[in-house]
Amino acid sequence: MNVWLFLALLGTVSVWTLWRGGAPERIAMLAILVAVVATLAVVSDRPFADRETGIFAVDLILTLAFCTLAMLAERFWPIWLSAILIVGLMLHLAIWYAPRPYREVYLILHAMSAYPTLLLILAGTLRHRHRLRRDGHDPAWSRTARRKMPPAPAA
Repeated sequence: MNVWLFLALLGTVSVWTLWRGGAPERIAMLAILVAVVATLAVVSDRPFADRETGIFAVDLILTLAFCTLAMLAERFWPIWLSAILIVGLMLHLAIWYAPRPYREVYLILHAMSAYPTLLLILAGTLRHRHRLRRDGHDPAWSRTARRKMPPAPAA
């Protein structure tokens, strides 16, 4: 049941975000989609029965991507999302070093960290749409990031 609920939410949020989101929201959604596929590719035969080093690697790369996005984007939500992902990494390590493996706890904690991630991207997309309606524009990247980016090609 949990998997189907997550996949339904993932599908809904990804379609909305890729259609109506700004550049940071779209990049974030693509990163999440790649991470979901990568997680399915690296998960063991008996998920979360032992240390999931493959899933940890996917989560680590995703966390680094979101920390980079948080530094470059003119948005607040990537900071919150990065924090959630960092807590998820710490949970991996905490469960790895527990006196005995707690498969159910590991599984629940990993699954439950996915929902706030999608909800933050959805909230970011809704805020982006609100700023576009209110102001007519919504800069995607911070001034520092824009100075480092090459100019857009002339049309």
